[in-house]
Amino acid sequence: MRLFRRAKTVSVPDHYGLSSGTTIEVPARPDVGDLFGGVAAGDRTRMIVGYLNHPDPAVRLAAVQQGSDPSTATVAEFQELVDRLADLDPAVRAAAGAALWDFEADSDCEGVVRILRDEIRGHTMTYGRPSTESLRLGREPAEQALQTLLASAPDDDAHARLQALIDEHVVLPDSVEADTGLSLEFIEKVQRQAGDGQMATYEAYRADDRAQALAYLNAHPVTEEFYYLEVETPDGTFGRDIKGIYDI
Repeated sequence: MRLFRRAKTVSVPDHYGLSSGTTIEVPARPDVGDLFGGVAAGDRTRMIVGYLNHPDPAVRLAAVQQGSDPSTATVAEFQELVDRLADLDPAVRAAAGAALWDFEADSDCEGVVRILRDEIRGHTMTYGRPSTESLRLGREPAEQALQTLLASAPDDDAHARLQALIDEHVVLPDSVEADTGLSLEFIEKVQRQAGDGQMATYEAYRADDRAQALAYLNAHPVTEEFYYLEVETPDGTFGRDIKGIYDI
């Protein structure tokens, strides 16, 4: 007769260098009523991140509710809470939304909005250049995360202020209809060397505002690699390539 033993630990990815390897080991069946009892202060962030990525949603929920203290939380803990806004379990999503409002009530969750903005547009800006290295959620989960954050607002005024932040910072191209008849001021069409050495074509225009830029870009799909439509506005520069619309 062969006996099968339950795994005592589970491994989750370590994106922050919190352990000696590339994964974090946490108990497979912890006491969800007291996840962090007896955990040393120096190990707390590692265990919070580990439990927030645990395969059991009950453990993830307990980690959200018992884990991070807004006054002492690390960047890793904050980022993982943002990721939990896109959790597969609705209870975990709701708990993460409530926790993040506790973290950023004074700024109406502006830090969370900026993180999700980068996920939606498909890049961060590093030393003035776009980078995809730190992205994890992707556009659709990030858009859903914003909706969870809105639904978690503590009152109508907070909801309205958060919506204003989203309208200001987040480019949601689908919210603007394409305008095939719109004509913009042409600036230039040039070839430049991209970061990987590939020659790329940039076709640049100028628009009055973001809505006008998005209406134009929605009406002009790009079908060639290394071809970029870019529209300058007082609100920033918006572009489109073969992957879709982005902002700079």
